[in-house]
Amino acid sequence: MSKKSAAEASRAERTAALMREQARTERRRQLLIVGAVMAVLAVIVGVTVVIMSRADKTSNSTVGSSEYSFGYGDPDAPHTVVIYEDFLCPVCQAFEDLTGDTLTQAADDGKVYVEYRPFELLSQFGPYSSQAANAFRAVWQESGDAEAKKMHDLLFAQQPPEEGPFPDAEWLIDRAVEAGAEEDAVRSAIEDETFMDWVDDATQDALDVPVRGTPTVYLDGKILDQGSLEDRANKIFAAIGAS
Repeated sequence: MSKKSAAEASRAERTAALMREQARTERRRQLLIVGAVMAVLAVIVGVTVVIMSRADKTSNSTVGSSEYSFGYGDPDAPHTVVIYEDFLCPVCQAFEDLTGDTLTQAADDGKVYVEYRPFELLSQFGPYSSQAANAFRAVWQESGDAEAKKMHDLLFAQQPPEEGPFPDAEWLIDRAVEAGAEEDAVRSAIEDETFMDWVDDATQDALDVPVRGTPTVYLDGKILDQGSLEDRANKIFAAIGAS
């Protein structure tokens, strides 16, 4: 074999070897991609299973009594509605708009006992959630049930935007007075956030249920977590004979 032919053969062998190595590298890369995709899919499937499992448990969950409930109506009424809510939550406000007047009238008529369980869920937006709950508790503690119910309704009726700006303590005091509280009775508790321990305990109580969103609504001890807000409102109205 001539030197030229030998050189050409050597180059061909090196080219073939390089191509084989490139092919092996490409196969390894593809295997790594497939492995990564399978790992991601496994995580997705696992998370989906966990979520579905939690959803199944939530769908079947029940709720008991709580010392952090504000009750309205006759406790011996044939039906009970429990609402976990945050005073900053716009969906809670929407649910209150849908159900508030009807539930109040039904409670007055002895058809249902309504338990409002405010707590702090939206602290990531600022301190208003806890401050509003503290103000509600101040009115309830210092003035009474009737004023607390009005304060509850006012806090939703005049709810600030979720992204702020948020009202100050003076605004909350004005709402308390509007609800019927004596200013001297609630001012210091609202300004000094006297009932923040109660808010923290009510929040922990809700998280222990576990409540992970607002509003979380129970009818006669069983959670309503299927359908739109309107669907859930209509289920309540049908059950208690209200419209």
